[in-house]
Amino acid sequence: MIKLFVFDLGNVILPFEHRQIATKLLERATGTVASSPDEAFSFMFDMENGLVNQYEEGLMSSFEFFTTIKDRYELELTFEEFKDIWNPIFMDNGRVNEAIHYLKNKGFPLFLLSNTNELHFVHIKEHYPIVHALDEWILSFEVGAKKPRKRIYDVIFERMDVNPHEVFYIDDIARYVDAARGYGLQGMVFKDAEGLWEILPGLIGWNRPG
Repeated sequence: MIKLFVFDLGNVILPFEHRQIATKLLERATGTVASSPDEAFSFMFDMENGLVNQYEEGLMSSFEFFTTIKDRYELELTFEEFKDIWNPIFMDNGRVNEAIHYLKNKGFPLFLLSNTNELHFVHIKEHYPIVHALDEWILSFEVGAKKPRKRIYDVIFERMDVNPHEVFYIDDIARYVDAARGYGLQGMVFKDAEGLWEILPGLIGWNRPG
């Protein structure tokens, strides 16, 4: 019996498109630094070496992250202008919202487990009420560890007395789901909301609403 559902944030609860960030930032370049949107995107977001990894593990402040990018690409913009480019990349997923509210109404505790950063999450809290429906937020920049490191998954059990096999984890990235399974959790690789709705009845024994 599943006792706790844990949701990833990006591309599960909130679809997002972040490639636009590099293009928009380079439009504010004033120097002679030769770069392309692809290079800038890789510098910021490469899964292994991108600057965002340090930021999302709480190893640098939001302002340090901003100034590092600003100095590298000789950008003429303020911190507030940077936030206006950095933050508005998310969209609501109505059918996932419905699943979250349905599970909550059925009495299931719901956690958020996300590799994210301070600026994005402040923006999300202000603009996407769905995150307030979740009972706990486990955020990489606060924990000091990103998925697939065990430390961030361990926080689940610091927040709730539950056995690993009683936790169901939902993430769009297969290696993060594989890591969760390796730590004893159940899980699914999220493809779309309908796939989530299809699997829920078998997990908790109720009929899917029409």
